[in-house]
Amino acid sequence: MKPQSPPSSWILALALAVAFSADISHGASAPLVALQAANLPEGPLASWDNTGSLKGVFKNDGTNPQVKVIDGVKAVDFSGKDHMLADFKAPAGIVGDHPWTVIVKTHCRNLSDERTLVSWANRPDNCLQLQYGDSSQYGALGTWSGNVSGWQGNLPEKNAWHTLIYTYAGGREGEFNVWCDGNLRVSQKFSLAIKADRPFVIGACMAGDPAANVGYTHHIDGSIAAMSIFDRGFTTLECWNVSGFKSAHLIAPRSGSTLDGVTTTLEWEKGSQDVAGFALHVSTEKGQLELAASGAPAIGESFPLAIDRLAESHYGPLKLALGTTYYWRVDQLDASGKITQKGLVSEFKTMTGNAAKPIPADSYIMVEGGKHELSWIPGQYATKQNVYIGETAAEVLAKKIPDFAGLAPTVTSVELPIKAPVPGKSYFWRVESINRGSLATSAGECWKFRTVKKNLKVYISSGQSNAVGCSMVSPMPEKYKGLNPNVIVFVRGECRLGEYGWAYLRDGLGSGFGDRDGKGTFGPELLFGYTMAPQDPAQVMAIIKIAWGATNLGVQWRSPSAGGATGNLYTDWVRFLKEAMVKLDPAFVPEFAGMLWMQGESDASDKKMTADYAKNLASLIKDVRAEVKQPEMPFVLAQISRTPAWGPDLGDGLRAAQLEVTKSVPHTATFGTEDYKLGDPWHYDTAGMISLGQRFAHAMRDLQKN
Repeated sequence: MKPQSPPSSWILALALAVAFSADISHGASAPLVALQAANLPEGPLASWDNTGSLKGVFKNDGTNPQVKVIDGVKAVDFSGKDHMLADFKAPAGIVGDHPWTVIVKTHCRNLSDERTLVSWANRPDNCLQLQYGDSSQYGALGTWSGNVSGWQGNLPEKNAWHTLIYTYAGGREGEFNVWCDGNLRVSQKFSLAIKADRPFVIGACMAGDPAANVGYTHHIDGSIAAMSIFDRGFTTLECWNVSGFKSAHLIAPRSGSTLDGVTTTLEWEKGSQDVAGFALHVSTEKGQLELAASGAPAIGESFPLAIDRLAESHYGPLKLALGTTYYWRVDQLDASGKITQKGLVSEFKTMTGNAAKPIPADSYIMVEGGKHELSWIPGQYATKQNVYIGETAAEVLAKKIPDFAGLAPTVTSVELPIKAPVPGKSYFWRVESINRGSLATSAGECWKFRTVKKNLKVYISSGQSNAVGCSMVSPMPEKYKGLNPNVIVFVRGECRLGEYGWAYLRDGLGSGFGDRDGKGTFGPELLFGYTMAPQDPAQVMAIIKIAWGATNLGVQWRSPSAGGATGNLYTDWVRFLKEAMVKLDPAFVPEFAGMLWMQGESDASDKKMTADYAKNLASLIKDVRAEVKQPEMPFVLAQISRTPAWGPDLGDGLRAAQLEVTKSVPHTATFGTEDYKLGDPWHYDTAGMISLGQRFAHAMRDLQKN
């Protein structure tokens, strides 16, 4: 969703709005909490007075927030370690399932994972964290009680000032909305149960009972210029006005949306009380719309469309064309028809009507000797379909005679007419949709695939967090970013992108834990794949990555031959391995060629697990080889790092156990990682993770040669 273009004076408007001028009069009450940084002296901030009705003070709680001017606005800056604790508690009116509204003017540098702007109930259960982070589950709201929300793909950009409004209507299935600069970004329904008798915290969330020793988590890395907290939910119009706007608020279609159909009804609401009517403008040319004046006549169902003196706050249905972007504006008029507020321009577009979701996926592979079929989901308006196939994109786009003509709209696949596609060669195709009624034909996207040979080497990568990968993508050389067409990968366990199944290897398949700039993380699979990948375009290799952070071999990964209870992660590993093989194209002839193991840090924090590690690892190797029916499959393990996090005695003992295994178990190898720098107390930095993947590859090649 793209935000509507605000007026040039937006910073002033937002500052005035957050101060809650008399313009907000719809049942307005004084804020419980009202904080303004404008009058604070620059430098370290010991305390911040609450001028809201609860009074009291927010104190720095031993941290070091600073008052600075950030992009022209004075604000309290939090470094990612700072927070401020109130000397007063949240009242009954905003706990449990009671309504509330929080308005924050903020500018943040780092949006990775959870970043708590304000909270007033500690973690865990029934906490309340209002957040500005990229966590898909908790980025906007965290409660530890099931009712959570990310930004639903609408995360505001970092390093810019925003006015964020979090509002909860309260009660059973109460509406929770988050606005950013006048745009509704998040909308959910929740029944919250926020715990009572807890203090407010700005810049972080309290973890643990406040009556005992507590810690703080999910700190923001950025600034807050103003904050207000109310004990009621705000209306849509209030949120719009507080965001600095009095012009008509355009409701539907939402700005930046793509419509499912080819008709729509435009809906809006007045942005101020003294409105007698509206003038509507719609166009396919943004510049034309911005210049349009009120009073132009309506031009039927063609565009530009201009209708003056509308009394209602809706118009439609409009008939639209496929694959077209529309811009619209609503001016507010007084009783004489004069414009009192010129509207902002919003945009939406219609779907192209093209067929979608090709198999093979665009630019993906087809295996020699397999089922050579092209399939797709037909365009929703198609009455007939034509399929064009060729050896270049230009040929397919220019082709006039279809390879398959006049297919019914229910047809979803055809057999590839090329009987013996050449391995390594790319082919192109598209599905043209002849649409109903007066709708134009949808030409279809040009998709491509390449065929590859059926013999496939499969590698497995497993372990704990340094196998998952907590190393940042952003400092990595560009040549390792994006898709690697020589390697396919299947990922289960912990992955920032969720489940990733049989697609090209790419960066970003690591954990969200180390993603400090929102650009992703990676594990050893990435450079292992780049180093080991076949260079012949007729071949690919495969990696199955199954890994979880902060896990141990002594209990969780424990395999059957180690004795005792089989670990839940080993059981899951077997299940996910089987899932990967079932979902692999059956035309492949797979061979398990080796396994990577990056684990041991958790066991190095426990004396018994450290003492048993060599025995447990030998059992694991035996059992995974039996599972893949490769008793001599090469197995490469990396030694854990040297860090105070697991203590020198146990860490050295764990590394010795790893070395012992490679001396006693055939077809295994190890290497050290003590020369790598760490990005945090536990995980390798980007350069270390690059080297880790490369060392895995070199050790694997040496084992395969021998």
